[in-house]
Amino acid sequence: MEDGKVVDGSIWIYAPNKGAPVFFAVAFLATGAAHAWQATHYKSWKLTGLYALCGALFAAGFTVRELGAFDYTKLIFYIVSSCLVYFAPPIYELCNYYMLGRILYFVPYYSPIHPGRVLTTFAAISTVVETLNGLGVSYESNRSLPEDIQQTGQSLLKASLILQLIVVTLFVILAATFHMKCRRNGINHVKVNQALLTLYISSAIILVRCIYRTVEFFGFTSIDPASPNLSPIIRYEWFFYVFEATLMFCNSVLLNIRHPRRWLPGSNKVYLAKDGVTEIMGPGYKQERNVIATLFDPFDVIGMIKGRDQATRFWDETNDVALRKVEVDPASQTISRQANETV
Repeated sequence: MEDGKVVDGSIWIYAPNKGAPVFFAVAFLATGAAHAWQATHYKSWKLTGLYALCGALFAAGFTVRELGAFDYTKLIFYIVSSCLVYFAPPIYELCNYYMLGRILYFVPYYSPIHPGRVLTTFAAISTVVETLNGLGVSYESNRSLPEDIQQTGQSLLKASLILQLIVVTLFVILAATFHMKCRRNGINHVKVNQALLTLYISSAIILVRCIYRTVEFFGFTSIDPASPNLSPIIRYEWFFYVFEATLMFCNSVLLNIRHPRRWLPGSNKVYLAKDGVTEIMGPGYKQERNVIATLFDPFDVIGMIKGRDQATRFWDETNDVALRKVEVDPASQTISRQANETV
């Protein structure tokens, strides 16, 4: 692994490290178990349950990689490990989409898009990404397939990675647009700021990982491991452990430490009043359009033309706000005060 030379008979190209997979399998199992506990503690399985699944996928992937380190000629270990490790990062992206949706529910009047459509629109794209990922990695990692099929797998993975780069960039732009709109209109609530900060950091980590994977696969000039044109990113294993394993582990730990439910309310019907202080239990958004219309017109341009969006502005109702105020948990208040000192 250190000299970058191709190891004869190795499916992995190099001789895989035997210690690193053990460390990361245990590390991801621990952070995944912590996420499972937090989801139970905060009663947020719907919002954060997928974090635990990602930890389990990575733990399983590195466990199989450890088996492959002791028998690096066995193709099945390479295929299974590659598939498990590739499936998890897009799920982290999906979790971020859900998180932004919940943030937009909390400040609905400055949301550039219906909060529920963030999940449906970006989740639909994630489904395409996962499909391309699954097909691509299964073709590319199976060295027993004909070379043209392996190249097809690489092309699918490249398409998947480019799509991820575009989607993550658009997603961050959407979040930043919302954030700037809040600031311009005097909304500087600690829960909004802290939740968005977590989102930005997580998205940045995922973006760096996507760039690494994109460079890796565009550096694949040949399927033949003995080719002198193989990129150093492919020949040296440390690139994988730094830009895939470590980055994704940091992302998972980040979400342990800065768990979304520390900032976001348990119900998406709770929103922040325009005074920027009061939290109100409202009626919530009503879904008046079918799934197909939502996917193809996430911004509801037709609704804007017809004035349908005016009918959903429940935050402009003149009902007695005092009767609908939400009681804030003392623990949450403590967290908010501590965070306010650092914002």
